[in-house]
Amino acid sequence: MSVFKRLSATMSSRIDHMVSQIENHDAVIEAALKDARTAAAKAKVRLSRVGMDGARLRKKHAELLFAEKKWAERARSIAADDEDKALECLRRRRECQQQLGHVQLTLAKHAELEERLGRDIRAAEERVTEIAQQRNLMRTRQSAADALNTIASMDHSVSGDIADTFERWEIQVSEAEMCAGAEMDFGDTLERGFVDQEDREALRAELQELMSEEERD
Repeated sequence: MSVFKRLSATMSSRIDHMVSQIENHDAVIEAALKDARTAAAKAKVRLSRVGMDGARLRKKHAELLFAEKKWAERARSIAADDEDKALECLRRRRECQQQLGHVQLTLAKHAELEERLGRDIRAAEERVTEIAQQRNLMRTRQSAADALNTIASMDHSVSGDIADTFERWEIQVSEAEMCAGAEMDFGDTLERGFVDQEDREALRAELQELMSEEERD
């Protein structure tokens, strides 16, 4: 088996093993997140219904307040002309007041329950977000650990083969660089030949000039 096939087999078996472990953990967390999200969604729907119940209670409270005041006005308006009707209006007013007391008590308990449910749902949603973030972090850590463990699990022969491969590769690259360098050296040698010749001619001219000056002196 070649080095690359052995390396591939080693890495594949290691990754398959680690992936199976990841999938087990991940599946448990994912199932828990799904259940938590479903429960939170149901709770929000039910809280919405609780809110509608509260709206109906507040509407009922407003209607009873209006009726209580209306029966009081009616009693005052007919007290001088029809005492019996005035007394009946007051009796109706008293019934409204009694109902108001029950509705006010129910409203207070309902508002307290609604607020508590809202807090619980927000806490559940925050916890779901925290779990999802922690799951993502663990996935990243597991992937990094897989890479390190895969490299560490390579046996000595595989590591040696890889080192030999790099060495042969480096030799091949060095040879290519040397060939390219030789061509460049050829160009440089030719250039230096011309430069040396031109410099030599300049020096000869300078020498002749010196000799001419000496003869004139």
